[in-house]
Amino acid sequence: MLPMLRSPLPLIALIVLAVLITGCGSQSADERLNHSLNELREGIEARSTDRVMGVLHADFLARGELDRDWARRTMTLSFLQNQRVNVLVINQETEIDPIYNGQAQTRAQVSLSGAERFIPDSAQVYALTLSWLEEDGNWQLHRLTWE
Repeated sequence: MLPMLRSPLPLIALIVLAVLITGCGSQSADERLNHSLNELREGIEARSTDRVMGVLHADFLARGELDRDWARRTMTLSFLQNQRVNVLVINQETEIDPIYNGQAQTRAQVSLSGAERFIPDSAQVYALTLSWLEEDGNWQLHRLTWE
């Protein structure tokens, strides 16, 4: 049985300490954005349409006109055609907008390869621009363009 506290100060101190410890464990915006980038890459490599769709914003658009339904159909077809999908990030630069809170942009060169078996039978290098929005502490891919 816990002893009764005569003063609420020790209890308040324990609560403050618990909040501080919990706060120290929370991720920074950079770490959360890196988590979303990794989830996107890993979802593609795992051929998991649902994982990738979980990273896409509700208003996602690719090239200014291709929406979430297009993304789902394209991934499903690609994953059916390729037993293995590999993503190699050649270089990547991400910047969280210092003025507009909750916005970020990633520029990257990425090599995508697909294979029916073990040896890749298709590969393409893309220059990507990914625009991110943060909602409820999660970064979601809002816009995507590529060359």
